[in-house]
Amino acid sequence: MKKDHAVLDFVRDPIAIKIETGRNVESKMRPSLIFKNPDVAYDDLKASTDLLETRNVAALNGGKEATALLHQAEEDWVNKMRLMARYVDRVADGDSAIILSAGFNLAKQPAPAVRPEFSVELGEKSGSVLLQRKRVDGARSYIWQYYIGETPSNDANWVNAQVTSQASVELTGLTPVIKYWFRVAAVTPTGTTAFCDPIMQVVI
Repeated sequence: MKKDHAVLDFVRDPIAIKIETGRNVESKMRPSLIFKNPDVAYDDLKASTDLLETRNVAALNGGKEATALLHQAEEDWVNKMRLMARYVDRVADGDSAIILSAGFNLAKQPAPAVRPEFSVELGEKSGSVLLQRKRVDGARSYIWQYYIGETPSNDANWVNAQVTSQASVELTGLTPVIKYWFRVAAVTPTGTTAFCDPIMQVVI
């Protein structure tokens, strides 16, 4: 039987999620009697996460140097988290409860029974989101829209973001820490479908 192990999904996460993950892992592992001698000292992991947060804020103002320093901090943080995940795997020896108690996700996750019709995920860069929906048979294009603010009450303030031939799109240039609603409709030979139920996402 294949053992569970910590998945390195944090490598592909946006910076803001990396910071949150680093804080979560440190806060869960540091007081635990199970994880007494980690391969990366807890103070070092905390310092790496703090630096990543500081340089992420600095890079929001632009500039090649600030961005380069952010990438350096991100690489250092990822390397430390990889080492920490391997340490957790050794200690856990396949015990999923121990892995989860350290703040890591399991590599062996049950697949969802049904793929959602429409999904919204944060993109890798600040101010970006990934939108995807199930393909519609015969669809020639897809109309992607967003709405800023509280629950949409009518169609008046929806903004056409993009029209694509694919059933997925990445929207960029959105304002961070703002509540957006997203929806999509398909254009078929018989006309345009109704827009799907909107999904809210706070952009980071």
